[in-house]
Formats: sequence, structure tokens, C-alpha cells
Amino acid sequence: MIVFYNSSLWSKGKSLPGLPQRTNWQFEYAGTKRCIPVIYRFPKGIVFDVITFLDEAKVQSFFEKYETIEQKLTSLQRRCAEQEHPYQSLPVKEIWINGKRVKHGYSASSAVSIPWAQQHDDLTLVRKAYSSILKDAACFACERFCVPYPETNSRTQQLLRLLRLGRVNNLKLSTHFVPWFSPLDIHFEMSAKEDQKVICFKHPVTGITQTLYFQVVDVVEMPLGPGDNRSFYAAQSIYEIDPALPQGDTLQFNSSSQYREPPTEPSKDKFAPSATSSIGIIGGADGPTAVFVTAKDKEKAVTCGLHGLPLHSCFAVPVFHKKDIYHFVLEGINLKYLDGQEYNFQ
Repeated sequence: MIVFYNSSLWSKGKSLPGLPQRTNWQFEYAGTKRCIPVIYRFPKGIVFDVITFLDEAKVQSFFEKYETIEQKLTSLQRRCAEQEHPYQSLPVKEIWINGKRVKHGYSASSAVSIPWAQQHDDLTLVRKAYSSILKDAACFACERFCVPYPETNSRTQQLLRLLRLGRVNNLKLSTHFVPWFSPLDIHFEMSAKEDQKVICFKHPVTGITQTLYFQVVDVVEMPLGPGDNRSFYAAQSIYEIDPALPQGDTLQFNSSSQYREPPTEPSKDKFAPSATSSIGIIGGADGPTAVFVTAKDKEKAVTCGLHGLPLHSCFAVPVFHKKDIYHFVLEGINLKYLDGQEYNFQ
């Protein structure tokens, strides 16, 4: 298979193709078997494919579950469906080539081959090139990585790379921690005048009832942008959790809003769509209603609320007019699912 120095699975390219180095490195991630059959060497770096062998029965079951309702799914349901897909890409955090870490500049793309569900199989060439390992696989995925070489001052190493002769004797990959999102979809309203709002839910894994104590701290005004006189508003709340969530679990609030803006000038095309925009708030800060408790053996102070529990913050769904009551959405909880892992190939 002719491969060029980029992460695209479809690019034909015009530069010098890579020199293949057979590896056949096999490993397992997220319950599926994977393989790096070949590394393609270039003067600037390497390209390699991660082949994932998919269970055809699981793929079939997934399609039967969602094929007829795909267009009706809400964004929350779609997110849950995506994490149920039998194929999950490799969430690479860092890459080392021959013992040296690649600091930046690598990229990746992926595609899935499901012959009975696709009119055109984009991975026909990949299937043919790796036929020796894919002969028994009806469904598979391919994720292509393009990785630049780490910097080197060695003249010999630079020459070997230029001639595509520098072998990759060792490749190490580390992955990110991956959470599993469990939906809660809890909606509630609060005003700045309320002293406290109590919300309860059962933890989807432990079954323990978690109690949240909310307080509205302030209403934040944020201009839409330079030269725009309009602003949007969102209430910021602080809350305590009793008991504390298991380590690694976090709550997720929906602090975004979408709107359609009518055109400022009449359009000749009456069917032209109006501008669609979205607003999102990331992060937050602890509010002023807090008690600081410091343990003797700890250097950092712990910010606690009225119940003596650590404080967290969140935002309501933003609106365009200042209100007395604001709408909060607790979308779900991110559960500890897959720890970061390291794979050392040689």
C-alpha cells in the first residue's frame, strides 16, 4: 500500500511515499484487539495504522438498536449512543519513538469498514494491504497516525532519517483517562433570593443517594462581543455533595444555549437560513459564601460550604435578559471508566 506523510486515509499525495517496516505489534484496548501491522518511514517522521478488529455481532446489534431512531435522538441520547459504539478510537496522550518523546505535531484520522451497512467501503485498499491479518474480520476500523520525529543533534541520525533508513526499534504510546457518561437529565430552577436548593439522585453504580446543596452566588453578565451592545446572563451557583462522589467521578452541567438570530437586513432569498449561534460557559469559580478549613498536615486550604463540605461551582443555562429565576440542567455524571494506559512495542 502506498502511504504518504499525512494522517489522511484518503489522501493520494504527491511527495515521496513511505518506506514500510513490518511490525505486527498486537495489543488490547477497551476490550478490543488491535494491531499495528506496519510503520511507514519518512524523512520527517513516521505514519502507522492501528487496526481494530470489531465483533460483527456487536456491530449488528448496535445498528439494529439505533438505525431507525438515529434522526430522532436528542444530543444527550446521541452522546450515550456514541459511547456504546463497538469501535472506540485510541485516545493517545503521548508518543515516544526510540525512547524519545514526541512533544507536538502528530495527528490522526479514522474510519470504520462495515461492508453490509455501507454502499462504498472507504477502507478497501487498507483491507487489501492488510489481508493477512484481516482475512477473518468482516468488520474493522483503521486509525492512521502521522508522527514527526523527536528532535536530534546527531548527524548520523539525521542522515538515516533523510534516507528513510532509520529503523523504529521502539514505539511507546500512552492513553488518556476515559470517563463513561451516565445521563441524569435533572432540571431545576433557582432564584438569587433562595437560601438553598436541595437536589437528590441515586449514583448509577453504587446506588447511594447523593444530596446536592445549591446556593446562587451571583448573576454574571457577559457581552456577546466587541461592537455588540447585547449581553447574555447566567447565574453562577456553588454546591456541596453529600456523600462525596467516588474518586474520578464528576458531575456535568449543561451551561450552553442555542439561538437563531433573525437577519438585520431583508434578504432577497426568502429561503436563506437565519444565523444560528451557540453560547457555552466553561469553568467557574468558588463563590464568596465559604468557610476555609485547614488541616495541620496539609499546606492547601479546603474551601467548604455551610454544611462543612467541599464547594464546587456551576452555571445555569445562559439567557439574553436578566431574570429573577434561572434554569439549571444537571446533564449527568462522568464515571471512572478507563484509566490511562501505556503500551511499549519493540
